[in-house]
Amino acid sequence: MQKFFNTAGACIPEDHYMVSMAPRFECLKKLIDNKRYFILHAPRQTGKTTLMMQLMEELNQASQYITLYVNVEAAQPLRNDIEAVNELIVSEFESKAAIYLRKDWQPQEDCFKIRSMSRGISDFLSRWCLQLPKPLVLLMDEVDALIGDGLISVLRQLRNGYNQRPRAFPHAMCLIGLRDIRDYRIYSDESKRYIIGGSAFNIKDKSIRLNDFTLEQIKALYAQHTEVTAQKFTHHALQRIFDLTRGQPWLVNALGRELCFDEYAIDWKETVHKADIDTAAEILIARRDVHLDQLADKLTEPRVARIIESILVGEDTSQTETEYNLNEDQQYLIDLGLVRLGTYGLEIANPIYREIIPRELTAYQQNMLGINPQWYVKPSGRLDIDKVLAAYIKFYKQHNELVTKRKTYTEAAHHLLFMAWLQRIVNGGGRINREYAAGLGRLDLCIEFADEQFAFELKLNHKEALSEGKEQLVNYLNRLSLDQGWLVIFSRKEVTDWEAVGKQKTYSEGGKRIDVIWL
Repeated sequence: MQKFFNTAGACIPEDHYMVSMAPRFECLKKLIDNKRYFILHAPRQTGKTTLMMQLMEELNQASQYITLYVNVEAAQPLRNDIEAVNELIVSEFESKAAIYLRKDWQPQEDCFKIRSMSRGISDFLSRWCLQLPKPLVLLMDEVDALIGDGLISVLRQLRNGYNQRPRAFPHAMCLIGLRDIRDYRIYSDESKRYIIGGSAFNIKDKSIRLNDFTLEQIKALYAQHTEVTAQKFTHHALQRIFDLTRGQPWLVNALGRELCFDEYAIDWKETVHKADIDTAAEILIARRDVHLDQLADKLTEPRVARIIESILVGEDTSQTETEYNLNEDQQYLIDLGLVRLGTYGLEIANPIYREIIPRELTAYQQNMLGINPQWYVKPSGRLDIDKVLAAYIKFYKQHNELVTKRKTYTEAAHHLLFMAWLQRIVNGGGRINREYAAGLGRLDLCIEFADEQFAFELKLNHKEALSEGKEQLVNYLNRLSLDQGWLVIFSRKEVTDWEAVGKQKTYSEGGKRIDVIWL
């Protein structure tokens, strides 16, 4: 069977191209040898399950431990029903042991003689470990998917059995999930208060975050395809994969699948170039594959919207939130893999996500604009940017309610409507590159159409918006080696003077032409 780039479920060495697990195993094995209870956390679809399944197989093939991987997410809907949560998790131990372990290592009948299901997990593991000929290593996935008193019960049972290891409790244990346990805030209906995960499970020795792929790992992954098929990737193509994905494992594999195996795959006899990577990325974005669709769904959560909106407009828009809540929301988005801490502060985790977010937030508006992109293309095939802007000003005056009546992302409403307009036009044969981050005080756009580039800077209006915007745009133009750009300043106030809407003025700044539009 031909190996391929996997984007669905855990990777299997016989079926899929895989990054070497060896460097990651060394750290985990050392913790296991030292009888540690530890946390492995990372965003979804970054390889946690693949790593744990491979670790289980390798340890079971060796002679020192008996290792079991189990996913407890199925207990999530049971919420605060502690006995039902325990019963379901015990049944998961039983079923996964039957699948992955030898018959003589599986739990015997005595393991299930549990006095109280409120202590079912602890009792089960104690009885099972006493039966086993070797120490048990337990890998528990999706623990942070559990809710409320059910989660608190599980954590406390594991903590209470800790001192019995390795004879009557697992020798070592890894809890796997999206978040570090210190970031769990669990509401207990029984106690009527929040419990911090670290207090319910204060035996954690170490927390490990599974990192994204490095450029070298991406090169090694794609080299496996080259070895099998002789298809080559230029250095610039591989660098572009890293630049667009920042090493996010699902995206790296999804690009490989698109380039080499799917409907528009490049013939294996042909070398893959940088431009091919951009084309494949655009296909992924437009098609909204499962991973990207799930990502977009998170944008509707209020705690996500608060942070993303601040990043979009480049300044803090959370007027009513406490610093504690904002810090918690920020960590939540980092754990989801949506954002990261960059040079200027919070920024979207990678350029592909950065492109998806504004498109997703404006998809409906784009489809309702009633624009034929060809109206704005000159006979030469180039974009008539003056016609685009004049038409937008007219459209905005007629449909101002698309900004004023927006229910979510209200501070970014101007930015989003303007981007929806541009995106609908550019879809006819160009692309938009976006740069935005919290603290920048702006959003930068560069339209690439035919053989031209058009640079825009979008800002919310305040006392220094014009002076700051001109300086910022000059810097942006210098980076792009352009002589002209557009500064668009959006008013936060309700429009009372429609004559002033769309006012334009041209400035010369730093040797550049700056066309300013007030909306």
